[in-house]
Amino acid sequence: MSLKNKRVSTKKKILCLLLALVCAFSVAAPCYAPTASAQESLEDLRNQIDDLENEIIEDNKALQEVQDDIKTNEQKLNSLNKQLDKISKQVDLIMDSISILNDDIDDLQNDIDLLQAKINETDTQITEIEIQIGETEFLMDSTREVLLARIRENYMSGEASTVELLLTSGDLSTFFARKELITRVSENDAKLITELTDKINELAELQTELEAKKTTLEESKAEFDVQMDNLSERQTELEDSKKAQQQKQSDAAEKYREVENIISELDKDSEEYKKQIKRKEAEREALEAEIDAIIKAEGSQVGDIPDEEYENDGELGWPLKERCTITAGYPYYPSGGRHWGIDICLCTKSGSTRDSNGNSLSYGEPYYAAQGGEVIIADWHSSFGNYVVVDHGDGKQTLYAHSKSLNVKKGDIVKKGQQLGLMGDTGNVTGPHLHFEVRIKKADGSVNRVNPLDYVSKPSYVI
Repeated sequence: MSLKNKRVSTKKKILCLLLALVCAFSVAAPCYAPTASAQESLEDLRNQIDDLENEIIEDNKALQEVQDDIKTNEQKLNSLNKQLDKISKQVDLIMDSISILNDDIDDLQNDIDLLQAKINETDTQITEIEIQIGETEFLMDSTREVLLARIRENYMSGEASTVELLLTSGDLSTFFARKELITRVSENDAKLITELTDKINELAELQTELEAKKTTLEESKAEFDVQMDNLSERQTELEDSKKAQQQKQSDAAEKYREVENIISELDKDSEEYKKQIKRKEAEREALEAEIDAIIKAEGSQVGDIPDEEYENDGELGWPLKERCTITAGYPYYPSGGRHWGIDICLCTKSGSTRDSNGNSLSYGEPYYAAQGGEVIIADWHSSFGNYVVVDHGDGKQTLYAHSKSLNVKKGDIVKKGQQLGLMGDTGNVTGPHLHFEVRIKKADGSVNRVNPLDYVSKPSYVI
């Protein structure tokens, strides 16, 4: 058999072996799916949200049907408060759904990153094997050419037999010299043939390895595509949930305004007015207790050294970077109610918080972390709306409320001056502004609400 045919035969054997390997490695690539419990939780949350939505729709229908029969503000307030409670519950459920989706997305992204690393590694290995195959083929071709040249030379000159060497040699020394020379040439030819065979076998092994790597790569890429599809689906669900959350928060704000309008019309000495004020105070106290409980459990206390990662410079900065004014101070509202922080609005040179068209200058504008720290709360409540609490170490906590949207989540490490969110009018408010607080957790674990102006100096641009 010629060397050419032998090589073709070898490649056929290699192909057969590769087909067997492809069959062996062709297993279904695993695809990511949320855990059953997470999926069931999402489904359960969606069902609860839908049930509440149906109740709210029925409440609205009933309210419209008896609107003319409702004679007292008390009845209207009871109806609105019931709807407000249900909408608030919906927001909580949607936020739970968003939390689950965020966890799913994080898990998916980790899987995708691992797959991408595996794909990159396999790509590199394939490139290295292809280089080795090229080098082996070059050496194999060179060896074959030397061997063929040797065969051609022997054929052209005629291969001498032992008898011919003896008869044509003048003496025995010449005979043995010629015999040794021919023996060495034959040994060299045999060595070349062995080397050529080894190169063919090496090439076959490299090609087999290459095909195995390509099969692994194709499987990884197929799994990568599945993961990317899952990620895209989850991100779409997340965006839809965020839109639903914003809509429900808007609905809650609208209901709040209706309730506030009715309360403002009540006689301040009436039992209904006192009842509504007491209800609002109870909601606020429950929220305050919830925030304090988290600070007690997770926040630093006086004397704790701030984490180096916070890059804490020791001084709290002002949370806004543009001209602004304080519209409500600590510890009381102008109306006399308790107020544990300060309300800040952007303003014109004259101090107006609205432009010439009557639009708020604050709505949608950024606010910033007063100091480096860790976000220990990033949540929504019917009273504070979207709000954030940052622990700065040494027992200092700052709170930012009524945001249109948040840029951070619980567990994030932020730097001083980093944007936390956008000012808005979510929660129980009369207009867009930033509610800003400073709380101190003492060594005994108690949490005190302090005047922010005792800890933060007003810049010159605060009117």
